[in-house]
Parts: sequence; structure tokens; C-alpha cells
Amino acid sequence: MDYYKLKVLNHKKIIIFIIIIIIMILLGYYYFYYEHESDNIVLEKEEVSSATTISIDSIETICVDIKGLVAKPGVYSFKKNDNARINDLILKAGGLLKDADTSFLNLSKKLEDEMTIIIYSKSEVENYVKEQNDLLKKLELCEQKVKNNACINQPEVNNSNEKININKASKEDLETIPGIGSNKAENIINYRNNTPFEKVEDIKNVDGIGDSLFENIKEYLTI
Repeated sequence: MDYYKLKVLNHKKIIIFIIIIIIMILLGYYYFYYEHESDNIVLEKEEVSSATTISIDSIETICVDIKGLVAKPGVYSFKKNDNARINDLILKAGGLLKDADTSFLNLSKKLEDEMTIIIYSKSEVENYVKEQNDLLKKLELCEQKVKNNACINQPEVNNSNEKININKASKEDLETIPGIGSNKAENIINYRNNTPFEKVEDIKNVDGIGDSLFENIKEYLTI
């Protein structure tokens, strides 16, 4: 009888041991499977979020209007992250026509939404500019009723009521006079070092300053 009870007890121990092993296996499987799946779900969510962000960024566009002497004037769109330049827009519009004048345009300027780019003809510039080499006069063409965003920025000019003494002004002060650049300022200084100006009209004796330019700048001058 005691032998029988001992045998049953041993069987119970074996069964309990097997049950414990099975529980440990199930717990291990549960931990490995569900924790791994959880990491995958988080990773997938991050990938989807990243892909969505990239997708949104890639579809953001800017629209730019180009007019004048290009093969196909009109409104063109670019992806915002393309960082396109005015030259890229010209190429997209079929390129420049034969008589296009881009001498005072900044073709490397970065495109922005709602820009208006105008490509003028050589004859338009020639009719507007009396002195071909006077950059300031060319730049004035950009300040008409339709603003041309392609134009390079105008240099600072003297907009105050204070007149410039052409016998005493420094080179920098002379350059604030509309139409007087670095070379003309140096010519003025070289001239007055030999022959001081007696009246403002004498500035027409300076190389590069003729009647037309003098009429445009005389209101800024004094001696």
C-alpha cells in the first residue's frame, strides 16, 4: 500500500514538472512573439509617418510667371525642394529668343512663389536707356508698373535733399549720385585735383559725363 502511494506521488511530481515546463514555454513564446510584434508595429508607424512627411514635402510647389522673350511664356510650377533658379525657369520655358537682353537680370536668383519674371528685348532696353553702359538707368526699367523680380537690386542712391559738393565729396559720397559709379567718381576726383569746379556745369568736362547724364544729376550737385 505504501509502495502504491509512493508511485502515485512520483507521478504527480512528474505531471506538475511537465505543467511547469509547458507554462514556461508558453510564457517565453508569448514574450518573444508579442514584444517582437509590438516593435514591428512601432517601426511601421514611424516609417509611414516619415513617408507621409516626405510625400507632403515633395508635392509642395511654387508657381512662377515668366513673360517676354522666351519661347513659351506662361506660368510654370516647380517643387519647392528643387531650389530652382531663374535660369532653370528660362530653360523650362523653352529658352531665350534671339533678341533677349539679360544683361541686368540676375539669372541665379532663387525662385519664390508668385514671382513675375520679364525678359526684355534689346530694343526695349535701347529705347529706354540713353547711355548703354549706365546700369542705374537699366535698373529703372524694373520699377515700372509690372515689377520684374528678376532684376538685380539697385545700388543705394542719394534720396535726401542734401546736395553733394563735387569739390569736396569723397568717392563714396559721389557714388550715391544716381548714374555716378566707381569709374565716374574717380574721374571727377582726378579732374578736380587739377582743376577745381567753379560751377556745377563744369562737371560735364569730366570724361564719361555728358549733357544727358548732367540733366539727370544736376539737382544733386553743388560746389
